[in-house]
Amino acid sequence: MTNVSRISIFGILGLAYAVLFAEVFLRLLAPQAIIPRYVTAAPYGIRMNIPGAEYRQVTPETRVSIRINDQGLRAEQTYPLEKASCISRVALFGDSYFMGYEADLTDSFAWQLEQALRAQRCPVEVLNFAVSGFGTAEMLKTLEEKGLAYSPDVVVFQWHHTDPADNMRANLYDLNAGRLQANSNTYVPAIRTRQILNAIPLYTMVSENSHLYAAARERASTFIKNALTGGALVRTSITSPQNHTKTLDQPDRPDASPLDVALLEYAEDVSSTNDAAFFVVDIPSFHDRTSFSSAFRLLPDDLTDSARYISPISLFREAASPDRKLYWEEGHYHLTPDGNRLLAETVAERLVAQSATQLNCTPPQ
Repeated sequence: MTNVSRISIFGILGLAYAVLFAEVFLRLLAPQAIIPRYVTAAPYGIRMNIPGAEYRQVTPETRVSIRINDQGLRAEQTYPLEKASCISRVALFGDSYFMGYEADLTDSFAWQLEQALRAQRCPVEVLNFAVSGFGTAEMLKTLEEKGLAYSPDVVVFQWHHTDPADNMRANLYDLNAGRLQANSNTYVPAIRTRQILNAIPLYTMVSENSHLYAAARERASTFIKNALTGGALVRTSITSPQNHTKTLDQPDRPDASPLDVALLEYAEDVSSTNDAAFFVVDIPSFHDRTSFSSAFRLLPDDLTDSARYISPISLFREAASPDRKLYWEEGHYHLTPDGNRLLAETVAERLVAQSATQLNCTPPQ
């Protein structure tokens, strides 16, 4: 054996030892949140959930199962395009918060909202079109290209403090003389690479189980998002509540742009044109167990003062306690089952108050 061969073998063994050591170290002393995302390119040029995907999400606090139906929605059932005459439909558009990351299906916001509305004598189906990473632009495109085909009676968009950056990156719409116009480009970041990797069983096993891979992926994702937006308004992936507080409470975080407002207003126009009521739901920013701030702070007051804009911030602050978790703290800071339930109660109450007719709600006897 030549010296070069010996060096190569020792190098490979050394690398393998370093990888193994790092994996064991993270598992034992700094467990990572393993939150795989299974998305693909939709026929209309943006991302969608991979139809039929089933996977786990594991963090130091929770272990959940995600199942996507054959329409790309998080659901156990397949929905016909034509709804039953006795049923009303609520269509949800958002990112991983509405999709219900770090929550089993029955603990997710969508499921809890459906149950809360039915408890109010509203015979509804809640269809969940949310996709991890979506901003308002992708929500709007999904509404137009896919959601309207299911004849929703109520359309609900999510608003989160990351939406301005997501809309900037996507570059799906622009303003021309103050009017919203669609750009011709698509937005399917790294989808081709994901498709190739997901076809490799070994990669799938590593991505769903390796703490080292999870740590590397999140840091790479943060770097890429910073590169695409020049470092502006990027959601950082971290595991420390103390750092998270500082990140989300930056005093110089810019307000939403005219484009962000135009996207929301156009989504309302599209919904109204298709006989659907339109609402926007605030996902408050988490600082600690007793401190939250509304993401609506980025939007103009004359917009969020509308009854169509729903924030759970008052209920969250009322329910806050050092002993009560509304957000997971060792994963990616999604809502706990308790947080999802409170959000669903807030939204259900407002939907019934504003859109009981569209939802076919039966008044109490």
